[in-house]
Amino acid sequence: MRMVISAGDPSGDVRAAELVHELGRLTSLSVSGLGGRHLRGAGAETVFDLDRYSVMGFAEVFTSLGSLLRLRRDMRSHILRTDPDLLLLVDYPGFNIPLAEWASRSGIRVIYYVSPQLWAWGSGRVKRIRGAVDLMITLFEFEVDFYRRHGIMAKWAGHPLADSIPSPLEQSLTGRIALLPGSRRQEVSMLLPRMAGAFSILSDRGATGSAVIAVSPGVPEELYQPALSMEGVTAAHSVKDALEGASAAVVCSGTATLETAMWGVPFIITYRTSPLTYLLARMLVRGVKNIGMANLVAGEAFSVELLQGRVTPVNIAEALEPLLIPGTARERAVSGALKVREALGPEGSSRRAALMIIEETGV
Repeated sequence: MRMVISAGDPSGDVRAAELVHELGRLTSLSVSGLGGRHLRGAGAETVFDLDRYSVMGFAEVFTSLGSLLRLRRDMRSHILRTDPDLLLLVDYPGFNIPLAEWASRSGIRVIYYVSPQLWAWGSGRVKRIRGAVDLMITLFEFEVDFYRRHGIMAKWAGHPLADSIPSPLEQSLTGRIALLPGSRRQEVSMLLPRMAGAFSILSDRGATGSAVIAVSPGVPEELYQPALSMEGVTAAHSVKDALEGASAAVVCSGTATLETAMWGVPFIITYRTSPLTYLLARMLVRGVKNIGMANLVAGEAFSVELLQGRVTPVNIAEALEPLLIPGTARERAVSGALKVREALGPEGSSRRAALMIIEETGV
């Protein structure tokens, strides 16, 4: 099978790599396109490295528009040269949906893996998906009904975190906290100083004595240094290592909220972006009360969400402190994490997704 892939953000790179690994076990496979180090590790040729193109937010995309337009042009040329059996799109909707429309018009089979959150963004993009995507493979079961109501073929594979995190960590009341400021430069720059400030407040109160920051290889080291220079603060190079032995965590909104829930560590959610991006998002998002994926998947707001101006050291400290001790707040957080685990489905999701692709393509 010849496959061109488009995975333009760090979490999509991870999910795509898991799927490519399973496909390679089931069929002869050649993969190239847009991705990062995880896809390269799975044997894909990353003709376009996502570290050059991974941005989030409307305002940030606007400032990167020139490079993204060049990427779109170059991806189209690469697809035509490769003549693939399949174009596999992974999340990254602002780039991937237009690419799907072009590919469909060009007679190329398109499968979308890791659904963009169209159930929150309204019907406009759903109509574009309907005419451009042959199959939508979702991570969450509720998404299948949404797509089928809009006339789009969709199947639920489950979430790969059920494989990579088969059981939670042991509950810890060490007082240590984990800081997960995200995997993008702009997330870390906006969130980590405030997270570190909250640690300082809690440390002064005697509520915590240490913190571990999950650092990302795609983020410049200098963004971490002010926090790492604080007494009691150390670095970890994976989410698991940061959460090991932690009583609670502060987490950037995104896939990391699902990971933290799967590890069973109580946490609060933070999200901060440019004012323009946030304003546009508030205008466009419909039908959801929460932004944290863990809260959405669990069906309840078991984790406190601090957004934009509410992301302050004082607010983070006030929300996090009750999770460091036994009590109702901690019990609710642990219960919510169990609901997330149930919602992500059984183990074997990447293999199920791979089999769906093989069945759809007949290759």
